Amino acid sequence: MEAYLGYVTTECKTNLDKTMFQEATATAHDVKSALPGSKYFLMCEWLDMTPVSTAPTDIDEVLILRKAKRIPFNIRKNFNTYSGRADNSDCVNVFLRFIGHIEKLLHNEAPAENTVLADGYF
Repeated sequence: MEAYLGYVTTECKTNLDKTMFQEATATAHDVKSALPGSKYFLMCEWLDMTPVSTAPTDIDEVLILRKAKRIPFNIRKNFNTYSGRADNSDCVNVFLRFIGHIEKLLHNEAPAENTVLADGYF
């Protein structure tokens, strides 16, 4: 039997509401219980709830791609095509932040044992 565990897990939602946030909180807890030290990110296009602190949860960060609350369908449908999405550069900045989180994990190396005392930290 094989099992795959994600050290970095990202759950993606179109519209993030309170119920989905609570479900993601439970999933993040399950992931981090199975693999301590892992990272859990919640990514959405539109925010459909009042922002709350992720501090008491196992969610590392909520990333809002459109940097906006949910908008009506008749406006949101303008983003259904590539050209409709091309004008929204905010999405790129949020993805770069997400990639930065992953890069920090990749560059997180074990301390060199022989320099710990000289450095004063590990």
